[in-house]
Amino acid sequence: MSINECFKSTRLLYRPYQQEDLQTFVEMSHEDSRRRWFYFQEPDCLTPAFWAKIINNNIAAWSKKVNLLEEKAGYDMAIILKSTGALIGSVGLTKYHGPEIELKDIEIGYHFREVYQGCGYGTEAAIAAVGWGFTELHKLGTEPKIVGKAEFENTASRLVLERAGFRYVHSEPYLSVYEIFN
Repeated sequence: MSINECFKSTRLLYRPYQQEDLQTFVEMSHEDSRRRWFYFQEPDCLTPAFWAKIINNNIAAWSKKVNLLEEKAGYDMAIILKSTGALIGSVGLTKYHGPEIELKDIEIGYHFREVYQGCGYGTEAAIAAVGWGFTELHKLGTEPKIVGKAEFENTASRLVLERAGFRYVHSEPYLSVYEIFN
């Protein structure tokens, strides 16, 4: 996939980040729901410099051949509402948390602007991202498995995973862990 291509689901478009996304991501990082669940990124995630780096890493990752097993930046996608063209959130798949921590499995992550939460977009985006991820993992000749993690108290995120077809596996400190196979 090139930097300008995207895939689609019923109501949403998915594409790599663009420089024009900077202000929206900064605004989103200041929303209460994002700050509640991404507290471990503060205060850095509140700055334009943080998001500029994230966007540049994303552009660099998408400029190469997609390999979910090797790209340390992961593959995050901006989620665009087809009906308005608005950037409403992000969904991504990664095998790494930063350059040093390699995960056992591919992990899905997502977040949405508050005004678009509770509309079913999370489930739609998770299903689309998992479908794309399974396709990419098959190309690499690996057994497709994707995990999702949500804090116990984050009922909305846990419901997104369940509605997208993930099954609960076990608990870790503060987290419920889910998985899905193709």
